[in-house]
Amino acid sequence: MRWVIAALALGLAACDGSTTAAPNADGTTAAADGYTLEIRAMESVQTYLVTAPDGRIVGGRAASGVSALLDTDRAQSLAAEPPPEGEAQPEVMAMRWPGFEMSISGDEENADGENGSVNISIGGEQQVEIRANEGGPGDADDTAYVRITGADEAAARDFINDAEELSAETKTEMLGALGL
Repeated sequence: MRWVIAALALGLAACDGSTTAAPNADGTTAAADGYTLEIRAMESVQTYLVTAPDGRIVGGRAASGVSALLDTDRAQSLAAEPPPEGEAQPEVMAMRWPGFEMSISGDEENADGENGSVNISIGGEQQVEIRANEGGPGDADDTAYVRITGADEAAARDFINDAEELSAETKTEMLGALGL
């Protein structure tokens, strides 16, 4: 479960507890004063989406060593799509303390497997959702999804700058579009 460790590190690094959450019309929770950061990966395509507190959505896509800024309509459309649904996995671990909840789901009989999910809630203000699905043999049907809500401006900037698959030009365009 290497992906669990990597995902937890990414999620916890983006959380600083400085924002407040408000439920969306669809019942999901998003931070009113924070950024929402998403990565959607399918096959060899990675899509990075950032939603600013004022509602601006900026996206970048990388595939086969080439990256580009998404047009505004496409970024908004992708941000509105629900996360990819994988096979439901049983919960294998949960930690719940006042102000913190974490749930890990996966296949207990295949601990080295690459399928599962992690959900973290910090103070009800920040949410981290991670889903990975190895699919079948090869990489053609693999998917991954990471969504962090309630991130501050520095975390949003780092999220874009640390996206290894995006070119320097695409990163600069994304940062500029967000005023970062």
